[in-house]
Amino acid sequence: MSATPRVCARVTLSPQEIDRWPDTPVARALATLWPRSRTATFSLPAMDRAVPICRSLTRSWLAQQRFKDEDICDTVLLISTELATNAIVHTGSAVITMSLRRNKDHLRIQVRDQGTQSAGKHWHNTSGFGRGLEIIASYAGVLGTRRGADGTRTMWATVNLA
Repeated sequence: MSATPRVCARVTLSPQEIDRWPDTPVARALATLWPRSRTATFSLPAMDRAVPICRSLTRSWLAQQRFKDEDICDTVLLISTELATNAIVHTGSAVITMSLRRNKDHLRIQVRDQGTQSAGKHWHNTSGFGRGLEIIASYAGVLGTRRGADGTRTMWATVNLA
């Protein structure tokens, strides 16, 4: 008997699809996009409107994973929202990529950006900024970052499932 290959569900949205969300073919096909995949990856333009769409895609994937624990779902949604927001607000990236991967013990959420500094808002000079990583750290089992050889940056967090 051969093992079933682990399929990664991938979604890539254009700025036009972000603007029309949820009236897009991808949004209508979400139920079939997550064929019990333990991994999901979605790439979106780095625009404010992408944050609630990341949250919606994450919620849809979690539903397909049949998580029963609402606390775990809420934690994953909070962390994914904060990581996506940080990548969009604090970098000059054109695209962000979120990945969700689960195994028996934990779920890993990661967001990759293009690693460039933003000329926009920063926590130190804008009211209401600066608590995102603190919030993530309080809910995550582990939180980390790594730089790619190409200059990209990936922020990741794990949520314990046990």
